[in-house]
Amino acid sequence: MTGVAPVQDGIIAEGLAETITSSPDGSRIYVTLTQIGELGSGVVSVRDAITLEEIAAMKVPGHYPYAGEVRLNATGTKGYLTTNSGTVQVFDATTNTMTTAIPAAHPESLAFSPDGSKVYILSYDGITVVDAMTDTIIDAWDLPEYDESVILNIDPTGNYGYLASPRKHLLQVIDLRTGSIVGTLALGGPPGSITLTEDGRTLYVTDGYNDRINVVDTATLSITMRFSVRTGWQFLLSKAEGRAFIADPSQSRINVVDLTTNALICSHAFFPLHLNSPGRMSLSPDGKKLYVVQNSHPNDKITVIPLPQERNVTFPDAPAGTQFEREIRWMGNAGIATGYSDGNYRPLEPVRRDAMAAFLYRFLGSPDFQPPTTSPFVDVKPGDQFYKEITWLASEGISTGWPDGTYRPLAEIKRDAMAAFMFRSLPSTNNFQEPASSPFADVRTTDQFYREMALMSALDVTNGWPDGTFRPLQPVNRDAMAAFLFRLAPSAATNIIR
Repeated sequence: MTGVAPVQDGIIAEGLAETITSSPDGSRIYVTLTQIGELGSGVVSVRDAITLEEIAAMKVPGHYPYAGEVRLNATGTKGYLTTNSGTVQVFDATTNTMTTAIPAAHPESLAFSPDGSKVYILSYDGITVVDAMTDTIIDAWDLPEYDESVILNIDPTGNYGYLASPRKHLLQVIDLRTGSIVGTLALGGPPGSITLTEDGRTLYVTDGYNDRINVVDTATLSITMRFSVRTGWQFLLSKAEGRAFIADPSQSRINVVDLTTNALICSHAFFPLHLNSPGRMSLSPDGKKLYVVQNSHPNDKITVIPLPQERNVTFPDAPAGTQFEREIRWMGNAGIATGYSDGNYRPLEPVRRDAMAAFLYRFLGSPDFQPPTTSPFVDVKPGDQFYKEITWLASEGISTGWPDGTYRPLAEIKRDAMAAFMFRSLPSTNNFQEPASSPFADVRTTDQFYREMALMSALDVTNGWPDGTFRPLQPVNRDAMAAFLFRLAPSAATNIIR
């Protein structure tokens, strides 16, 4: 299966790619590289954002220089680059030439004040404040509690900054008028990256050790919730801030989180299966493209992925307080369910087999598929609703139909068949060994689809009814289907079934 969105790759012929940044007008991207050789060198590769062709390569001054993070000013005329030479290097983005070097011991992260008049340089043990017009240092503060590998975020007022201490498992608030720490929050794990929403009200803090995201209310400096997701180098908000993109190099995935429900959307829904060890990411200014650095052999790559439109769906007949309301809303936001023409979801209506095909097709990202001119089922013909989705199921071996050659699209799908469809839609089930004793009181180990139903239990997709039964021959209602797919998404995204 392939991703729904056509992607574009640009080869980095020489060097290890580190970070990627888009210019404010979206015309260029800046990729920092470390070139391997006898002397070694850091380079900022300037590329056309459409063709990905290199426009210029700016070498970083210094002895064995390293090119770290790039930040551009609001007009895109000047850039700042962290290096390992005890400086932040300034460059002219109109001529692609290095200019001034600002002294800064071990610079790690850069941030602009909201009005663009100041640049804050975060180092291992302090913050240096630079006048962005003259590129001269105007203040500096020591931060004894600070630890390396964090990102500085500044609130919209410009009065406060947020940074993290991985060593002490703390989020810290600094008053940018005085340089004083004015608040701390215990996180219960080492923070990786921190990302502030545009309105400054919510802060997302990654915790790679516990594979979770902390959601912090900045007004009260308290954790309002945590949700589980594998985290990598970066947590990147979408343009509308309804989704987050989290690179997971270990799984060669970019995890997508719907932030209205704080739940993972199956990675297949947006990204190509050829993605290899994704690293840093950058969003185009219009929010329609995601630029990704892939660290891959023999050459690193820049991959451009068009992003689907974000959704924030509510169904009138599934208001807050409805059973599985979160899961139903997630179905709409993920584009798996579109609802009926009257805007309703009809949660208590049974799922028909044609709709099941549509749900699974969209759940797995609406893969590129050309439906056949001749139907594999005698009761489904070209032009029928969900013909493409039903024939896709057949092409993938997810559904073989009935012995008489029919698919029976308008029949209600039973719970055992639902388990079979989900089982076959997962990327890897070969390693699953069904238990010798059934997890359900009304399912025997010799029953049809026993292995498939047992996997649904093993993955916590369903634990059955309170009486211990699975009720395999009972139709699946649309609200329960939302819950099943919601719980299945992490397993479908990770590509690992044990």
